[in-house]
Amino acid sequence: MTALRLHDVSKRFDQTLAADRFSLDLADHELLALVGPSGCGKSTVLRMIAGLQPVDEGIIELSGDVVDDGRSAVPPERRGVGLVFQEHALFPHLSVAGNVGFGVRTDDRAHRVAEMLELVGLHDLGTRYPHELSGGERQRVALARALAPRPRLLLLDEPFASLDPNLRTRIRDDVADILRATRTPAVFVTHDQNEALAIGDRIAVMRAGRLEQVGTPEDVFHRPIDSFVASFMGEAAFIPLDEATAMVRGVDGTGFPRHGDGNGLLMLRPDDVTFEVADNSASDGTATIVGAEFRGSTWCYRLRLPSGAELLSVRSHLDRVAVGSAVHPGVRPGHLPVLLDPPSS
Repeated sequence: MTALRLHDVSKRFDQTLAADRFSLDLADHELLALVGPSGCGKSTVLRMIAGLQPVDEGIIELSGDVVDDGRSAVPPERRGVGLVFQEHALFPHLSVAGNVGFGVRTDDRAHRVAEMLELVGLHDLGTRYPHELSGGERQRVALARALAPRPRLLLLDEPFASLDPNLRTRIRDDVADILRATRTPAVFVTHDQNEALAIGDRIAVMRAGRLEQVGTPEDVFHRPIDSFVASFMGEAAFIPLDEATAMVRGVDGTGFPRHGDGNGLLMLRPDDVTFEVADNSASDGTATIVGAEFRGSTWCYRLRLPSGAELLSVRSHLDRVAVGSAVHPGVRPGHLPVLLDPPSS
């Protein structure tokens, strides 16, 4: 069964088109990461699914039931949708157990609260209050509260943005495990590409209210549909194919997927690019190292081609090469660069 379906959904605020004929399906038990730059409409889409914002046009279905068609809408409390926000939004006057059980209307309320607290690892904190908890514990309570009424869909809007990086990674992984263990379909909004790649069964990339690409993390990262998706999902260089053929050893222009009739741009990520150090003279190489960034376990080198175009290449932290060195760039064995259409004028 399809847990969620949006068909040609549009939403306008004054002159801003926050969602522009947005269509998306979410399979049952699927975890979808919705990503895009600030202001692209991610949170607006989430709010329309939840019923906090009506659609102007289009249809939203939950488990096959139409909940908004632009004319009438099912209210949020009757949609069976759980919400988890960045701010946690816990009731300060209620205990942890009281918060978790707030939306449970069945006779097994006490059992369900205990079950959810056990699930999120807070079984011994039921009598505490939100101000007595850490940020990570409050986020777990928010998740338990959202799951307690057995929602048919969970929506998470930047839920870990306020946590420090180390805690954020741990809580993020725990939440993903819990959602998969409970087989709860979810839409997870984030602007963090690494978070989307780590947590999503699929990733949907938004831009200016539109859905640019949806696919598995591997597809979206390694086979982006255009240069926007490619650059948004991670570091990338875009080199005209004829220049890459001449300057990057191992690239002969054959076997690359072609888009349209033009030569296009070759997308090369830092892990695609390797190089061999030439003699000290720049004339002995086809590129020059013009920068080096230490990233702990790796060095990221910036290579400038004669045309002025630049590539990035990552190497082990043990493999130090001096800035100014002449090098011969190449493509790592097994890495197939993607050929994209040039940006439309």
